[in-house]
Amino acid sequence: MKQVAVKILNILAMRILEKYDPVVIGITGSVGKSSTKKSIYEILKTKYNVACDKSCCSSDVNIILTIIGIESGGSSIIGWLKVFSRAFKILMKKSDYPDIIILEMGVNRPGDMKKMLEVVKPNIGVMTAIGKYPSHVKYFKNAKHVIREKSLLIKSLGKKDLAVLNFDDQSIKEISKNIKPKIVSYGLDHSEDVIAGEVLLGDRKFRTEDGLMGMSFKISYRGTTVPFRLPYAIGKGQIYSTLSAVTVGIHFGFNLVEMSEIISNYHPLAGRMNLICGFNGSLLIDDTFNASPSSMAVALGAVEKLSAKRKIAVLGDMLELGEYCESGHREVGKSVFKSVNMLFAYGSRSKIICKQAEKSGMSEDMIFHFENMDELIRSLKSILEKEDVVLVKGSRVMHMEKIVREIMAKPELADKLLVK
Repeated sequence: MKQVAVKILNILAMRILEKYDPVVIGITGSVGKSSTKKSIYEILKTKYNVACDKSCCSSDVNIILTIIGIESGGSSIIGWLKVFSRAFKILMKKSDYPDIIILEMGVNRPGDMKKMLEVVKPNIGVMTAIGKYPSHVKYFKNAKHVIREKSLLIKSLGKKDLAVLNFDDQSIKEISKNIKPKIVSYGLDHSEDVIAGEVLLGDRKFRTEDGLMGMSFKISYRGTTVPFRLPYAIGKGQIYSTLSAVTVGIHFGFNLVEMSEIISNYHPLAGRMNLICGFNGSLLIDDTFNASPSSMAVALGAVEKLSAKRKIAVLGDMLELGEYCESGHREVGKSVFKSVNMLFAYGSRSKIICKQAEKSGMSEDMIFHFENMDELIRSLKSILEKEDVVLVKGSRVMHMEKIVREIMAKPELADKLLVK
């Protein structure tokens, strides 16, 4: 019954797109998709009628719902009847339909991207980052098959379309050699078009009312350079999200100055390198939405560059790595030693991180492993001091946001700030 309903909704979604012909922006990659989606939305909505999937997970059903402009019917028959009713209404009557639709097109299993591309044909394709260890390898033969599946989005674009690509990612750069659309690249190191530089983390000039200090950087395009600031966010991942959004914005006629003003009020999505005031005057970096070796490296790299009394990493297991489980956790262990003073690890797989951190040179006295979250929280809370910086990160199923909730300075804000 569900499959029949989805097929009908697919047809309705395709008819809606044919009728209104909006510009469709598809976003894929292993990390940064949701943050990129939000950044693009924040810029484009200031001049255009824009629809954006508000969920933090991508699927063919979410794409259909975004096209129809309604939330999921959940487990309610009445709820799904409303979805169908909304779709027929848009088709039958003239509607104030969006000019632009932004879709997160992630893949979990083989065939996912192909299934989505049967419904929607993007005009703009954005690839965020793939990294050395692509996410969701578990359901694929190997990493190359994951990359091949994700690249279908970019390869589906025509000559008149636009590919917005992160050229700091070698896999994406390789994909770009055999595609039809116009390419505009972005990056910190290898871009030929939109470039970020002069990054300052914990920039005191941009302190918020709560005393939080995010980061500032400069973006250059065709000889023009403009400063950007993100007071509530930190880390290279947020810079890449901003770069991709700025690149898309340029395509739609925005200039760097106006985009800088828009982005200055940007608040990251919950669990994506959010700065939160912590217990006993500490600073928390909440990156609990999910984790892969690539995103762990980015988060730890940001902490490494911060000035702090002590730097503490609270890391949980990374799942869905398949054959890369052990090597991926080992890579994180190497980064831990270079980036922080103390490690609190949670989960069975994180033992690999601990062992590698010690092997890399970290003192055994600074490494703590826990199988019980409550014990970890008690131990962590007992040592937190003013000006400590604490990174909390792990795979979604590890529910690392529970740790953040317990060490926030204002736990009453947890429902507003944390991943649900």
